[in-house]
Amino acid sequence: MFTIVARARKDAKALQYINERNYGGFLEVKSLGGGRSFEEIEDGLNEVLGEPYIPIFLFGEKEKALMEDILEVVKESEKPFYARLLRTKKVRNMRVDELYANLEEIKARFRLGIEWKNAYSLNPENPFGVEVHPDYDIYLAVGDGFRKAMKSLLDVDLGENSLVLRKLMNQEVYFSGPNKVAEVSKKLGFPTEVLWRCPCTEDVSLEDLMAANRDYIEAFANASKEFLRRFKGYDIVVPWSGGKDSTAALILAKEAFGEVNAVYVRMEYEMPETEEYIEKLAGKLGVNLIRVDVPMPIEKFGMPTHRNRWCTKMKVEALYNAVSEFENPLLVVGDRDGESARRRLKPPVVERKTDFGQILEVMPIKFWSGMMVQLFILMRGFDLHPLYYEGFYRLGCTVCPSLAEWEVELLKRKGVKDLPLTHASSGAGEVRGRE
Repeated sequence: MFTIVARARKDAKALQYINERNYGGFLEVKSLGGGRSFEEIEDGLNEVLGEPYIPIFLFGEKEKALMEDILEVVKESEKPFYARLLRTKKVRNMRVDELYANLEEIKARFRLGIEWKNAYSLNPENPFGVEVHPDYDIYLAVGDGFRKAMKSLLDVDLGENSLVLRKLMNQEVYFSGPNKVAEVSKKLGFPTEVLWRCPCTEDVSLEDLMAANRDYIEAFANASKEFLRRFKGYDIVVPWSGGKDSTAALILAKEAFGEVNAVYVRMEYEMPETEEYIEKLAGKLGVNLIRVDVPMPIEKFGMPTHRNRWCTKMKVEALYNAVSEFENPLLVVGDRDGESARRRLKPPVVERKTDFGQILEVMPIKFWSGMMVQLFILMRGFDLHPLYYEGFYRLGCTVCPSLAEWEVELLKRKGVKDLPLTHASSGAGEVRGRE
């Protein structure tokens, strides 16, 4: 989580309004006491740097000299941070919506910004120049199966451990080493389309990736665990699908609280290898695994559609039935900003109304990227779900109406039947243009 830092108390008050309005008050907002010289704000700065949350510094134009002095100290702390000089003389002079837009763009920088140092190194300054947008995500194309699928299905060559920028409408830009090598449209309801490709691949070592990002990931993990510890005293329940996001949330909850309950709602048309992955990792983590099996009577309701997701309702009901057995439950979920605008606009803590009363839901990896999630799991010594090594970005059910043609083709290769109808795959690798 983040601490938003301003020099003056009145500036912090303006930021706190945004914190309450847009983030439920669950970010930290602090002033440096209002001093105008470095000596006057030094104690406040050291206090901010000594805390687990990741600092975002905002300054007005009149504070440029002080900002430069502060940055000299902050850079020596080796802690992730970002500082911005706003266009107004004081932070509080900026319109609220513009100030909020600045914060959203800065938050996105922390998960999307990259520096190239023989590996992709997370850096909100973004010297690598990845396109930053509050609704974009990045992840790693890990595994030989991913590379083979891209080559055989789309005739796109990737190096080992390529970086993928996931834009709106499932449009993805692929980087291989320092090179941009392809752009692919995986838009729902349309054939997969290669927009352009470049045969300029370069391998990136997974060990180098983990080494380059270890301190950064650990800083965010510590901030997330500090956020979770605000909710001591609850029965900790993690809805666990086996996907990377719920797995990272489960690991963080285990490290923060020790005793954790994982609820695995197994749908009838589960993705391949999920059950085995869940059971194996649950044993390694030492969590209390609660399994709930949910039949999916397709013969009665028909295949799920975007307008009639009857399966989602059944899954949620099964989850809440399991959660209702706890006296004081807290749901720790793996929602992230980079998944969709809808999820980004939710505060990091929400209260759900259920037939069993109000349930609090918290999101410790809300501000993480897919790449951060992947590296965190791998750094903890665990494997990702096997399907991530074969070309999947997300997991769900094999009859999900939100499956793109790319995912359907991957499932066909694994012999999965009863898949939703998609456009014919002819021409899926057709190139529309080159960069």
